[in-house]
Amino acid sequence: MVFTVIIFIITLFILVVIHELGHFLVAKKFNIKVLEFGFGIPPRAFGKKFGETLVSLNWLPFGGFVKLLGEDETDKKALENERSFASQKVGKRIAVVVAGVAMNLILAWVLFYVVLGFQGFKVQFPLFLDHKFIGVEQKNELSILISSVTKDSPAELSGIKAGQKVVTINDEFVKSREDLVLKTRELAGRELKLTVSDPSGNEFKSVQIIPRKDPPKGQGPLGVSLAEVTIANLHYANPLEKAFAGPIHSINVVAYSGKILGMFISESIQTRKLEPISQTVSGPVGITSVVNTILTEVKNPLLPYLDFVALLSLNLAVMNVLPIPALDGGRLFFLLFEAVTRKRVHAEFEKWVHTAGMVLLLTLMLLVTFSDIKKLFP
Repeated sequence: MVFTVIIFIITLFILVVIHELGHFLVAKKFNIKVLEFGFGIPPRAFGKKFGETLVSLNWLPFGGFVKLLGEDETDKKALENERSFASQKVGKRIAVVVAGVAMNLILAWVLFYVVLGFQGFKVQFPLFLDHKFIGVEQKNELSILISSVTKDSPAELSGIKAGQKVVTINDEFVKSREDLVLKTRELAGRELKLTVSDPSGNEFKSVQIIPRKDPPKGQGPLGVSLAEVTIANLHYANPLEKAFAGPIHSINVVAYSGKILGMFISESIQTRKLEPISQTVSGPVGITSVVNTILTEVKNPLLPYLDFVALLSLNLAVMNVLPIPALDGGRLFFLLFEAVTRKRVHAEFEKWVHTAGMVLLLTLMLLVTFSDIKKLFP
């Protein structure tokens, strides 16, 4: 687990550096003075000055920031400095703000392209609702997914894990959930060969297993729970699709994820419960748990890990383009308002909005962390 935490910290470090480097480079391009390049959220643990910029390490490892001269527009002296952020034209200020999002998008595009390239530009998605992906060949098929494995059951003892897909029994393809149940009952007490694959369908594993004749009440011969899931097999086949696979795949991931999130939000509203939507949100603890699963349970973890980093980078980009106070999207909202109306929002009001937003975000982060811990110890 220590190794997993180290990998997670390195992952977070890379994502933060890439994002903040975007702000930093564009600010430098426009000769805006960068006061601080911070990792984590204050209070400060360590700091060292390089040139005119203080590089700091802070105690709360939830992100990072670039502090610019004149970013706080309530500072009248900074406003008079030609190198301050506030003294720049609105177009330049918008460019600085969106640069972090752009860097995260580029990282996601590159990583997705690398992963897809090694997979023959093929990828699979479980379809929880009807969806048509764009810019890619799509073929849907029904798969039998192992949703859970009972402790000390034949399935667990043979090394079968939740999340795997059942492919064949004795080299015969399993057509449906009922087909699998029927065959295991018919062959109860006799050794059979069960072939399963990882969720992506790239790695296959065959195990010898003996279904139980008289399983405990509520359990089947194998000791697994099954679910029929429609899988979308995507193939970026022609040269044009392959050339733009990175950005197109990013669009597909965001569109499909947004659709699923909307489904859970609707369910939460209808049931008046937060459980459905809380299952879709993870903080540092939940992300570390996913990294641990990839590193310990996947045979060749490099590509799944890179795919996960791409997903995190894409998620960071989306979060920072939404008009959420204290994040880049919140600042972008006020700048776009200024660009349209040609009037600046009152500096004190904007500062209050971002401060309140930061308090709410930190509170939400703590709640999500507690929720992640609760999931680990149900």
